[in-house]
Amino acid sequence: MQSPPPTASANPPDRGAVDRVVGRIAHAGALLAAAAIVAILVMVCAETALRQFRVSLLVTDEIAGYLNAAAVFLGLAWTLREGGFIRVEILYDRARGIVGSALRWLIGLTSIAFAAIMLWVCARHVLYALQHDTRAVSIIETPEWIPQSVMVIGLAILLLQLLAWLVARFRNIP
Repeated sequence: MQSPPPTASANPPDRGAVDRVVGRIAHAGALLAAAAIVAILVMVCAETALRQFRVSLLVTDEIAGYLNAAAVFLGLAWTLREGGFIRVEILYDRARGIVGSALRWLIGLTSIAFAAIMLWVCARHVLYALQHDTRAVSIIETPEWIPQSVMVIGLAILLLQLLAWLVARFRNIP
């Protein structure tokens, strides 16, 4: 029988106040991601039922796409926190001692840098969309900054979770 897999975040048992606050924020993001998935389900079911009466919402595919992106981005931090990301176990598990520690630091710091760059680029993209009032080419002409903002929020929560990981590591440096 296999033991449960360790979490990818490998947070120490003694979580600090920062980690607890970030955990609550990540959990809120996860709840919003779950709500987005439920909303997709409801919209698709409604669209399917309405088609039996030769009626359509006409926006299901567009809104479902936005909700799908919301589910992905808002769920990133919680997925990281709960160890749900895929990683190369053969390399990660074999690295022991100082090599394993260095590898974990390298991966963590690289992840922080990547998330920060993504956040910066996406935030600039949202500002551009807002300033130029860019809209989706669709029936409802959705202002693009609205769904793009959800990406920024999700990336910000992910970055907070990664920084909480970093703070926890600094607190527990051997």
